[in-house]
Amino acid sequence: MSFIRESGDVIDYEIPITGNLKNPKFHFGDVIVDLIKNIFIKPAVTPYRQEVKDVETEIEKALTLKWQMRQNILRSNQEDFIETMADFLVKNPAAFITVYPQHYEAKEKEYILFFEAKKKYYLTVNKIKIQSFCKADSEKIDKMSIKDSSFVHYLNKWTDDPMLFTMQDKCVRFVDSNIVNTKFKQLNRERENAFIAFFKKKDVDKRVKFYSAINVIPYNGFSFYKIEYKGDFPESLLKAYQKINELNDEAPRKKFEKEREKSKSRL
Repeated sequence: MSFIRESGDVIDYEIPITGNLKNPKFHFGDVIVDLIKNIFIKPAVTPYRQEVKDVETEIEKALTLKWQMRQNILRSNQEDFIETMADFLVKNPAAFITVYPQHYEAKEKEYILFFEAKKKYYLTVNKIKIQSFCKADSEKIDKMSIKDSSFVHYLNKWTDDPMLFTMQDKCVRFVDSNIVNTKFKQLNRERENAFIAFFKKKDVDKRVKFYSAINVIPYNGFSFYKIEYKGDFPESLLKAYQKINELNDEAPRKKFEKEREKSKSRL
């Protein structure tokens, strides 16, 4: 992909198709010409592309908080990020933050389903009561592959249905859907509590507003919080926006200005 990206770090090609559905003919002339050009042009603009990537990453980090699958505890860098936002609200009494949870519900529930299926199997074969279930057990289940041969054999025997072809289908039959739904709601409550705790500590939580979650299929494959600042903006974010605007005005990205405006109008 690095060879066909254009110098503005953008992939934009037209590939005409002629013929018919039984015998389609793809015309890759535009791609091949750009591929040859990039071999000579890209080395010269590599520093520019890296700077664009760094600034875009800085902006993304200031506006989103990504959640790994089944993650309900903040990582240290996420704690630092949220604490910085809380400090910003303390220093700027007129500002407030709105949070829009973006849930990749289908994938999140799939991970919960697989964990609960492995957990049910683990408790059964090891004759462990749910009251005795501990963190060490949870870690063992996390490390267990969904394709573990013993688990697969047990699941096949339990479901005993030749029409169930995938592990997901078998796990759906094995685990009550109410358990998955309850765990999903619990997970999102724990995430929200972990997020808001830093603002409560500094008594600015009333200036953090959570909107209703929406279900999405995110580009990076993870649920996340979309964060918007109302009123004042953090200085670091303003500088990053200013920098990306300057970079957009330079030659490699200038020609994509119209496309960027079209994209903004659709948001």
